Amino acid sequence: MAEIWIALDAAERRKNWQTVAYVTVVCAGVAFAVALSEGPGSRWWVISIFCTWLIVVIHLVGRGYRRALLTSHGISFNGPLGGRVIPWAEVVDIEKRHHTARSGEWWDLRLVCTQGRSVTVPGAFANKRYDRKFEAKYSLLCEYWKRAER
Repeated sequence: MAEIWIALDAAERRKNWQTVAYVTVVCAGVAFAVALSEGPGSRWWVISIFCTWLIVVIHLVGRGYRRALLTSHGISFNGPLGGRVIPWAEVVDIEKRHHTARSGEWWDLRLVCTQGRSVTVPGAFANKRYDRKFEAKYSLLCEYWKRAER
């Protein structure tokens, strides 16, 4: 089997950057409002808002640029801070996970490994219930896993 990357395409990464911009504007607005209303004692609030913003942006950028390489032997996760390899023999199941929050809902793919651990597959998430790109990634992942079981 050929090696295939699972990653976000350019349109999905652009949408991810729009989310980063939205979070930045909201956090900047809240920090500005706090600084104006609290006066000189607002420094710690602004620092707290900045730290929260930084954590969220690091998560969103990682979500946009991490990727997974499917091979006949296993799945390799690559990202800005390194990667790891999980052999197909350790994968027990592949799940579509549904998440709901106040701002909306999203789906991602998780590998359930031996010993009960589960690992999120980078480059595979969707904000719509039936996203064809997400479903194609799920099908591809299942196909590689099934072929490796033989």
